[in-house]
Amino acid sequence: MRGLLAFAAVFHAGLVLGAGDDDRHVLEGAVEVSAISVSTPFTTWLDEGEGKLRFDEDDGPVEFSRAFLDYRGRLTSTLVAHGVLNFQDTKDRAIDLTEAYLEWRPVPRTSWRVRGRLGAFYPKLSLENVDPGWSSPYSLSASAINTWIGEELRTIGGEVRVSRVLTELPQAPEVSFEGAMFYGNDPTGALLNWRGWSLHDRQTGLTSSLPLPAVPAIEPWIPVPGNEFGLEPFEEIDRKAGFYAGVEWRQGEAFRLKYFHYDNHGDPEATSGVDNAWETRFDHVGLQFTLPGDVGVIGQWMDGITRMGPDLGPWHVWDSSFDARFLLLTRAFGRHRVSGRWDDFDVKPYNDPDQYTNRDDGYAWTASWLYQWSDHVRLGAEYMAIATEHCAIDECAWVFNGLPRTSRQNQFQLSLRWRL
Repeated sequence: MRGLLAFAAVFHAGLVLGAGDDDRHVLEGAVEVSAISVSTPFTTWLDEGEGKLRFDEDDGPVEFSRAFLDYRGRLTSTLVAHGVLNFQDTKDRAIDLTEAYLEWRPVPRTSWRVRGRLGAFYPKLSLENVDPGWSSPYSLSASAINTWIGEELRTIGGEVRVSRVLTELPQAPEVSFEGAMFYGNDPTGALLNWRGWSLHDRQTGLTSSLPLPAVPAIEPWIPVPGNEFGLEPFEEIDRKAGFYAGVEWRQGEAFRLKYFHYDNHGDPEATSGVDNAWETRFDHVGLQFTLPGDVGVIGQWMDGITRMGPDLGPWHVWDSSFDARFLLLTRAFGRHRVSGRWDDFDVKPYNDPDQYTNRDDGYAWTASWLYQWSDHVRLGAEYMAIATEHCAIDECAWVFNGLPRTSRQNQFQLSLRWRL
């Protein structure tokens, strides 16, 4: 409650700040509460369980989902400050920043436009979480890919993006290139190995830590020293910079295609004494277009590897591949928006010829309805079903720990959001 009151005070101060007569300071925010009904055999991963959902059967019926303040201020004609203050549950830090950076927008002197960012920010990967506060205009819960980005991925460094509109015609195609170097994010991949994929709306703050389940979702199934302290996903451990690079082709709002390669350049044998560095890299493809009848289509695909521990020759102690994909269809009807999403995901150990160790192979269906009742109030309803096969044989480590080989988790959610 004290955290909520503190956030309210900051929220009020933001209202005063954003009340100017010009657009130099823009402040947006929202407060959201939800009625939740969950069916799952697991405790939520936020309570060190094996569940993929943010809530479990002990939560509800009404839960505080999230509140945030998204500030963007023009400091000079070419320099913009951007920060997002996030308030959510009290599993770790109730109030924390999720983004804080400076954006440089020089006046174009050629047909190429240049943009730069310096600080802590999300890489421009998500085609789903595009609203203020890195929230989604399509659903209450994010896809598996974007849930993981919100949990474990953040750029703490510098990024440069160059773009060019190829013709002067309306809906002209635009090509852009981007690249970044960053520190931190050395533990990226640990949560995928300890818990597997998840689907929810929770984002990790820049100074927050994440709980880890008592039984790892993937191999090996013995505890790692330091697990009791949780995971700090944005920690710098090996003093080595990571990088990413991407290219995008865009034609107005009608078509968008993006390729992205990420490599945190982690040393899998480095440790801070509490957290371990993971070598994690992946390729990503995103596609967005509109079908006849104003039906929007969004798809993302991700494929990568993550490893940690001593090199044993053909593999490391922890050595897994991961992939996920989703397809979302959405249609607006006046103030109503209806969306449906299909997710497919997998994490599997590389060193598992007998399929004895655990894996995380599953899919999810999500149906969402959002209604913009007024400029400030949005209502929403969402149903999600997740089916997972945790291992291929009955003698696997997951079953040995007393857990079901296959599982199904369901969630129904009603949401009320008040927006600044």
